[in-house]
Amino acid sequence: MFALALSGLMLNSCSIENKLAMEFVHSRDSIALYLIRPEIVFKTNLKEWQIQDFDKMTAQQQDSALLANTLFLNEIDDTLILNRFFSSFSNELSRFGFLPFEQDNLADFLSSENRSYQVALVQTELEEDVYPYRAEEVFYDSVLFYEDFLLNTVNINVWFDIARLNEPTASNNLLYSSHYVMDQIEGRFVNNLFTREVKYKYNLFPMKTENVYALMLILGKTYAGYVFDYLMNEYVHRNFTPGKKPKVYLHFDPETGKVYPAGDERFVFLKE
Repeated sequence: MFALALSGLMLNSCSIENKLAMEFVHSRDSIALYLIRPEIVFKTNLKEWQIQDFDKMTAQQQDSALLANTLFLNEIDDTLILNRFFSSFSNELSRFGFLPFEQDNLADFLSSENRSYQVALVQTELEEDVYPYRAEEVFYDSVLFYEDFLLNTVNINVWFDIARLNEPTASNNLLYSSHYVMDQIEGRFVNNLFTREVKYKYNLFPMKTENVYALMLILGKTYAGYVFDYLMNEYVHRNFTPGKKPKVYLHFDPETGKVYPAGDERFVFLKE
């Protein structure tokens, strides 16, 4: 009986969160967003170990050496990569029902009578590195065969600040997310039954600079969804039962029109 009662309380709590989340979903068309982009993209080459006598260099020499030994970062144009991101980002926010504005239509945003938020991409960082990958398989019941690779990768790290305007009691949060693109490898171990020789046969598909641009287009859509979820959960938190807090961070699926727990597919909250 106690277990049933406890289960009922949990379901009731979730139903409150879901109800509030759907209230936000149905009122989203009245929200205006002012999008702010950073002026530059920070670029970091993490492959210090590839540079001879790196630890003996001055800080300036280290920066120059890292920049000279990058495979991708020197080829990436800040303006182009930000334009691609914000084009995708703004279009997807519109698809979610928001009214996105940028600097060239600031006057229209300020004259809007809608609920207003400032959505600032405060920093974007590209990190070039390698990912150690091991392909392995057991043969002859106990013998482990493996092949090691160092796959090139570029991590895209972003920090967002989202603030509700004209609301003195609203809380601001610094939000973080990271995604990556890397070399792709496809292969399998082949066992010669006559010689008992095992070889790993594979195809390596090296990443290109264009893959970074392509990922930024994808992330524009992804982070538009993250922004929607953040604002939806902020609405749930603000209107939840006084003295209590929601127990789950929800995600809205525009394809099904339903909400469910977001899991790891969301912004990470950071302390400013």
